[in-house]
Amino acid sequence: MPERLAIVIPTRNRGAEAAAAARAVLADPLDFELVVVDQSTDEATVTALAEVDDPRLRVIRSRLKGASNARNAGVSATRAPILLFTDDDCRPAPDWPSKMLQIFDGGPEVALVFGRVRLPPLENESDYAASFEPKSRIQTRVPLPDEDIGIGANFAIRRPVLEALGGFDPLLGPGAPFFRGAEETDLLIRALHRGLTVVNAAESDVLHLGIRTGADVRPLHVAYQFAVGAALGKHARLGGWRACADVGSWVSFYAKKLAAEVISGQRPKPGVLAYLVSGAMLTYRYRIDRRSQAFVERRLWPQVRA
Repeated sequence: MPERLAIVIPTRNRGAEAAAAARAVLADPLDFELVVVDQSTDEATVTALAEVDDPRLRVIRSRLKGASNARNAGVSATRAPILLFTDDDCRPAPDWPSKMLQIFDGGPEVALVFGRVRLPPLENESDYAASFEPKSRIQTRVPLPDEDIGIGANFAIRRPVLEALGGFDPLLGPGAPFFRGAEETDLLIRALHRGLTVVNAAESDVLHLGIRTGADVRPLHVAYQFAVGAALGKHARLGGWRACADVGSWVSFYAKKLAAEVISGQRPKPGVLAYLVSGAMLTYRYRIDRRSQAFVERRLWPQVRA
């Protein structure tokens, strides 16, 4: 029987972490293919993964940068009808692939699944890593910042759906040249605007170990707000009342929060709203392919030869 699942993990210069993530995924005895897409600058990651003795594992080298490019490469290298994604700083539960398969088997209408992403105990209140604790089962509209927003650390999708949506946008996500996040939010927006069924699955569990501390926390938040603004702005540029309403809802959410801070005498924090709006406006750095709904980089200045 051919594999029904293909699992993709992008990695770059984190060989030990990638090997540990692969071992965690391979703890499930289910028949599937695990593809690690290595964008590293040396051979250390390939060497570390060579020590993982399991025929279900395959390593692909890629010269491209960015998690979205890596995921698209992993998808292209596989044929299974259901695709799962996690990251090299994550440790899925031993039954993670099986749980995901059960969810898709539960109904042919299920198009996308975002699973639970939990964190280890944090040493300091200021420490941060992205997490997701689902509160609702079925996602029916683009969520607001305080609602269910699944993340790519625990994500699954049917292959025909991903192909119809145009794949991951290479100019969004970690490692992208400008908008370093929100690649999974962009896919979520595309899916919901097409009326597809998105499931938030608390029973699908992944531990996220990528904790940021100290001065590393704020740049992560800023990058995320820019990227979400870009994802929302992109779809508003593509047209349609739903996309424009999504942008309005997010701006209204942060505007109300800012007003509440002013009224209560707190020091206002306009940065989040400013980054969101700036991200939406800066989408004009790029053209948009209307068929794939992905950004297309354009050269604003002619290249100068050295």
